[in-house]
Amino acid sequence: MSTTLKALGIEVLNFTKSRQEEAVHTQSSLRITPFLKIDSETFDWSTIIAKPELISIKGKKHEQYINAETMEEDLLQGEVQWPYAENSIYLFSSTSPFRLSLLQTLSSQKLVIFMRLITIINVAAVCAYDYQSRIEQEDYERNRICTTIEIVCNILFGLECLGQIIVQGFLLGKNTYLKSGWNIVNFATFISTWAILGNINSSNQLIHILRVIRIFRALRLIQDSKILKKQLDAFIGSFQRLGPILVPLLFVVLYYSIIGLHLFMGITEYRCRETPEPENGKWIAVEDIKHLCGIWDCPEDTYCGSLADHGLPRDFQENRYEQFGFGFIRFDDFFYSLFVVFTFLTIIGWSGTTFMFWRAMTTYVTAFYFVSLIFILAYLLSNLLLASFYESFMVLSSIKQNKNSDNEQEALENEIMKKKQQQMMTRLQQLNDQKNQRRIKKKKYEISLYYEEEEQENDILGEKFKQFQHFSNIIVKSNLFNYLSCSMILISTIVIISDHHQISDEIYQNLLIVDFICIIYFILELIITIWGIGMEQFKEIIDIFDSLVILSQFILIIVLFFMDENIIINYNNYINFVKALKMLRLMKFLYIARIFYSICVLARCLVQTLLKIKDLIFLFIFLIIITSLFGQELLAYKVRFEELSNGELEISHSQEGISAPINYEGFGNALMAATNVFYNEEWHITMFIHAQKIWVSILYHIITILMGQVLFVRLFLAVFLNEFCQQLKKIEQEIKPINFILQSKKALNFIIQLIKKRRRSKIHSQAQLQQQVNPQSRQSAKSPSRISMFHNLNGIKLQKLPESTNNELIDQKVQTPSNIFSNKESMIDPLKKEDKIIQKNIDNKNIYEDDHIQDHNIDEHQNEEDMDHDSSQDENLKSPDDPSHPVQSKNLSKSIRKSMRKSNSEKTLFIFAPESDFRQLVTTLVTNIYFRIFNFTLILLTCIRIALLSPLEDPKSDLSYVLQIGYIFLTVFYILVILLNCIAFGLYKTEQSFFRQSVYNIFSFAITIVDLITLIFDITHPLSKFITSLRILQFIQIGAVFSKNIAYAQASLLNAFTQMIQLAIFCIIILSIYGVFALKILKGTMYYCDIDDNKFKEFIQTSTDCFDYGGSWINQILTFDTIFSSILTLFCVATSENWIPLQIQAWNSVGINRQPIQSNNRLFSVYFQIFFFLGFLCLLNMFIGLIVNAYQEAKMKAQNLHLLDETQREWFQIKMQIYTMKPLVKSKKPENSLRKLLFFMVKQKYFKIFWLIIIFSNTIILAIHFQRSNENYKYALDIVNDIFVSIFAFEILCRFFAKEKHLYFKDISNIVDIIAIWWAIANLFIKNKDDYNFYFKRISNAISVAYQLQRNYRIVKRFNNLEKLFSSIFSVIPNALSMLFIMFIFLFIYTTLGIDMFAFIRTQTSLNGWDQHFRKFSTAMFALIKVASSESWWTIMIDTLHEQSPNYACNYMSTYEEYLIYGFNGCGTPYAYLYFISFHIIFSLMILNLLIASVLVAYEEHVKSEESAVSKYQLNDVLSLWRNYDPEGKGFINYKDFWKLSSEIAIIFGVAQDDLLDVNNKKNFLKVLNIPIYESKESNMLCYKFHDVILSLTKISVTLKYGVTNLEPTDKIIQQKLLVQLGDLQRKDFMNQFTPTSFNSGDMVAIIYIQKKFRLWKKRVQVLREGGDVKAIYNEMSDLKNMIKKQLELEEQQEKQN
Repeated sequence: MSTTLKALGIEVLNFTKSRQEEAVHTQSSLRITPFLKIDSETFDWSTIIAKPELISIKGKKHEQYINAETMEEDLLQGEVQWPYAENSIYLFSSTSPFRLSLLQTLSSQKLVIFMRLITIINVAAVCAYDYQSRIEQEDYERNRICTTIEIVCNILFGLECLGQIIVQGFLLGKNTYLKSGWNIVNFATFISTWAILGNINSSNQLIHILRVIRIFRALRLIQDSKILKKQLDAFIGSFQRLGPILVPLLFVVLYYSIIGLHLFMGITEYRCRETPEPENGKWIAVEDIKHLCGIWDCPEDTYCGSLADHGLPRDFQENRYEQFGFGFIRFDDFFYSLFVVFTFLTIIGWSGTTFMFWRAMTTYVTAFYFVSLIFILAYLLSNLLLASFYESFMVLSSIKQNKNSDNEQEALENEIMKKKQQQMMTRLQQLNDQKNQRRIKKKKYEISLYYEEEEQENDILGEKFKQFQHFSNIIVKSNLFNYLSCSMILISTIVIISDHHQISDEIYQNLLIVDFICIIYFILELIITIWGIGMEQFKEIIDIFDSLVILSQFILIIVLFFMDENIIINYNNYINFVKALKMLRLMKFLYIARIFYSICVLARCLVQTLLKIKDLIFLFIFLIIITSLFGQELLAYKVRFEELSNGELEISHSQEGISAPINYEGFGNALMAATNVFYNEEWHITMFIHAQKIWVSILYHIITILMGQVLFVRLFLAVFLNEFCQQLKKIEQEIKPINFILQSKKALNFIIQLIKKRRRSKIHSQAQLQQQVNPQSRQSAKSPSRISMFHNLNGIKLQKLPESTNNELIDQKVQTPSNIFSNKESMIDPLKKEDKIIQKNIDNKNIYEDDHIQDHNIDEHQNEEDMDHDSSQDENLKSPDDPSHPVQSKNLSKSIRKSMRKSNSEKTLFIFAPESDFRQLVTTLVTNIYFRIFNFTLILLTCIRIALLSPLEDPKSDLSYVLQIGYIFLTVFYILVILLNCIAFGLYKTEQSFFRQSVYNIFSFAITIVDLITLIFDITHPLSKFITSLRILQFIQIGAVFSKNIAYAQASLLNAFTQMIQLAIFCIIILSIYGVFALKILKGTMYYCDIDDNKFKEFIQTSTDCFDYGGSWINQILTFDTIFSSILTLFCVATSENWIPLQIQAWNSVGINRQPIQSNNRLFSVYFQIFFFLGFLCLLNMFIGLIVNAYQEAKMKAQNLHLLDETQREWFQIKMQIYTMKPLVKSKKPENSLRKLLFFMVKQKYFKIFWLIIIFSNTIILAIHFQRSNENYKYALDIVNDIFVSIFAFEILCRFFAKEKHLYFKDISNIVDIIAIWWAIANLFIKNKDDYNFYFKRISNAISVAYQLQRNYRIVKRFNNLEKLFSSIFSVIPNALSMLFIMFIFLFIYTTLGIDMFAFIRTQTSLNGWDQHFRKFSTAMFALIKVASSESWWTIMIDTLHEQSPNYACNYMSTYEEYLIYGFNGCGTPYAYLYFISFHIIFSLMILNLLIASVLVAYEEHVKSEESAVSKYQLNDVLSLWRNYDPEGKGFINYKDFWKLSSEIAIIFGVAQDDLLDVNNKKNFLKVLNIPIYESKESNMLCYKFHDVILSLTKISVTLKYGVTNLEPTDKIIQQKLLVQLGDLQRKDFMNQFTPTSFNSGDMVAIIYIQKKFRLWKKRVQVLREGGDVKAIYNEMSDLKNMIKKQLELEEQQEKQN
């Protein structure tokens, strides 16, 4: 290898003879003459250019080049190795020509494309298969064709499999066929596909299993695409990150399942019965009452009871209705309990389950069980899954990245070398290209000589073409053209959205005309743009999309022209739908309109994010397709139904019947059903409907929901959030907002200068005209000319002076041409009095903007002096010594006013001075902690009063009277509190004033004013109560003091509020764009006939028929009749869990004044499915992205982390962990013999294992209970459980007596154990007593079971790996609890408002008066919790909107007296729109997303703490070590034990002990540590403090291990801020036992020397007293001196060397 190539970093690889011949051929084809001849070595650069794989960078491992085309020759030469098995199926060796040729064939790109085409044909055949033959027992021609195609394709796949088996080998050997997962799938699908030859209705289950396996053939579509395969591999690989979440998730599911088993077992059999007792062995349930009973009383003449109580067999048909989950929602055994709890993971149907059970079990206990379950599963653990995916995109440890900094630098140098090499090759390639281009040009020139005359004629036309093109280019790039295009887009948008139902023909025709004009303009715009800038129009995706939209309008016009349709005025909805596509141009407008900066940024972010994740979107689509094929094969036409008279479905036991609304019958329906599963939309109903007859429905749906919704959708959301946040930061840096202030200043300056120029020209013309009319001498005209010029330049009109003024001026001083401009009392000053101040302000504004536009003839300073003198024109005549002189009086008045103003500002309420005794007393009172507690109590009492208030409460009742008196007292106290604060701090003037202390103070002041007005004028409007309820927001201020997470949440909400509003506007625009399409087709089609007699429904087809049969023609509330109703409907779809009914309304619509027909056009489902992806998965998750950014920024600013870099930030987090640690106390062995025995037993390893086995066994016993079990079985389980409780009691007593009391109760788990065991013992007596009712026994037993199950956490703590898994949950619980606090506050506010608005509303479907209503505070809050969870919240809103109509009789009520007359028969109110939508935006989109953000941030910090340079587990080990040297946990360690601790800490941190503790450099080591020294007051021993030692040793360990030195910021101000923050975390106890000294660890060597010398001196004195020999002592002292001397000399040498 030559030196030149080595210098370039290039190594020539050894390549085969075939590659050499190919290189020679390439060299000759390129015909590059220059060669490099270095050290007698010839190397052609053209070979490098053509074959870059022949070179590599030094230090990189060479990858052997394998080519199927030259494999045979390379194998013969021994230059490559055979990559597969040596012998294939014992027939073909590695040198077999047939095997080699087969490898070349299979590696052919043409064959790969051909097999991909075959896969598409095969999948299309599977999709086209009609499974209706399952019920009609007939094989269609279509199915025979599909089967034939599948067989042919399978034969081809079989041949491919056989060829790959021959090439690679089958099983044994290297890289054989079945060692690839994809090949296993392909082979299995090949075998199973032959099952399609069997009968589809065969009773043989193996055939059906094989038919299902063959569906995996669709995975070939992903396998053959490298991009999709990479995405799928990444998705599957992400499962390994789910361990820390799935294990705790499984634990919580099991925990709640067993508790639910013991709480609700057998409850679903309690139904309202027709008779008091069973008759003839039957006890029939009332079918019309679809509720459980118990807590809820059955109606009259019906009786509540359970079949199990009378020993009757279970009737599975009585709970087959949707209200009972089709009989699947029950807790009768462990597996059913597990299934019910699992459904809560996806928040699906949770409210229906809760409503079902709380009618049969105590309401509040049931509500607590299910609400806590949904919070932990759906909002905590489910978001932890999202966080685990999201965290994978974060940078975990910047310190660790420095570990391999040298390797990274080397890699960077290699990369630079590689880039230089690539640049050289690129340059050589460019030279070759230029040479080829010159040769081609020369050839073209020779050919063009024959066509010279034709070219001259074409040149003339070409010049005109270029001129027109240049003109078009100027037009396109002009701002006016862009403004006009944007204006036309807005006009077109307004025209399109102005359409609505029942619009007049005249207005509609005018809109169509304007719309056509816009179309013509858009087409011309596209033509001019393409003509002007050519292909630059399509440089961005948004430009391509915009051009396609315009092109669609052009195509529409052509189609209408050839179809002889009216192009302009056309009432066809589908044609107008195509015209409405122009609304999509609004995206282009938002994309380029910087005037709406935030919306422009959001639009670009959305587009760029979707482009970045397009591969994942394609994978999403493919997975849905594959899932739908499985669903079609498993469930299509397996279950048929009969429609009952009430519209419900009942399973048909014959092959005849109808299909369910959501089914898998046909590929389109299956695709829709599978998409609903991925969207988590009512999939449980589809599962239950099919599971009534075929159990595989449950297995299919659970696997699909786990893989699709729980995992893949959350991975998609994590990728979307990551990309969105990155794009948001990137685009905000690229695009800057328009400075409207600067632009307005420029415009104002332009106008002013224009006016000045016009005035100058006008005055000049007047002066010239005056000179022509009345010429004067030059000298006499000199002064007026100057005066005139002065006025011209200042833009002031010349005015005639009064004679009196002139006389006064002449008396003072004679005016001459020479002193006119120098005299301060110039005669022009009176002319400028009116306009001077205005002109000066304008000049001052413009001086920084346009410095070049000034008056060059008159100095600006002169103008200021003139104005100053003008104000004191008459005062200058007085003497300066005169007290009445204006200057003296003015200065005097200024000083007086200043002193008075200062005095007034220091006084509060203009009365109380700072030195006032009363004010000091009030200040002391206000700042007292008890005063703050009193204020907190006032707010709490106010909230309790508001919660007790109800419109249904009699105003004359005692409760109302007490609440009113309390209201008066509370208002007086609030006034007193505000008054005292104003006296102490002032109202608003100073920085410490009441208003400036907090926004909440202003808030409280305003609410108090409202309360006062309410009391004075006796106002009873609900709005006053709502304003009073806002006082609860002050709890956020109070909570922020105790919890930093609440403070972060508060700051992030305030910071993100503006962005959220802008995002809401952007979402409204997107909703309007999408809603227009439904508006054009579905307007006026949502009406239906409401008729009492169902037998006439089949005869009603139009609105006329409806009226004829006595019905009412009613419109749905959520429709697409106007753009506003369309936006509202789409908003409900995007934010609701149950939007399928809205979709059904759309596909049932027929036309205007037409009765809906079931499943009239199911294609509308495509519209809703696409929108849900855009609305829910994209738009709504943009809110999460904004909240996450805002929360992270708020937290970093609060912790001052934004001032640090990544390394310093991580180190600061480590320091915070250290400062939050507390030394552990070591248990002492008791002195009592019995306690010693117990202590020894408790500490034994086998003793602990025994208890863990007992805990696990107890869990198994609790889980195997089931309904209708044998009495002996129940009794045996109860006995075993009682034994376990007794063993637990014995264990707890052993621990209690073995440990010291203060240590035992220090552990919270021990306190929980004591409470649990006492409750369990009490439960043993409660369950055997007949005095307690059924519900109390159930609740007591469930609580006992819950306490027993929580002891399983001891098993978790026993294993470190399991404890690490659970630590992720505990890391986010504080954040989640803080968010719960804020959530409750907003729920409280909206609950009180909802009670006042909807308490009297008539009972309806959703607001049924029991499960959901606004008549009671607790139930109203639960209804809002359901709304917040997005489960069918729009149905509640609809029930609150109903007003008086032909089919809805109600009364408008607002008072208690009206309620006594009409009862619960109130009408709804249109304000319900505002109420529910605002609640959903504030609570669901902001507060709940804030919860998600807090979980994401907390989990990210948790992962960083585990993956950082010093993990929390290492710090826990440090704590254990410290306990050995500080058994009492005082936080101080003897300096003698310091070295032992240091050596052990070095091992924990992974640092070599010799590196950390260099004995030869001990003094320097202690000096570097710089640990402060403390002195014990008891023993006078020198000590180190816990945090100082751990922090210093950790810092030096990190420095030694990772080579990082910049751990601390250099800025002193930043250091001080961080020290203050860390100081709040330090431990304050035990500090009184130690005294700080002025020494640190660097002085310890000298201190040790002095101590040792002092001890020797004491020893010498003692020896002298005893008369002994002190020679040995002197020798020891001299040795000590020599050692110190050598140490000093060594240090001097080191200093000289440095």
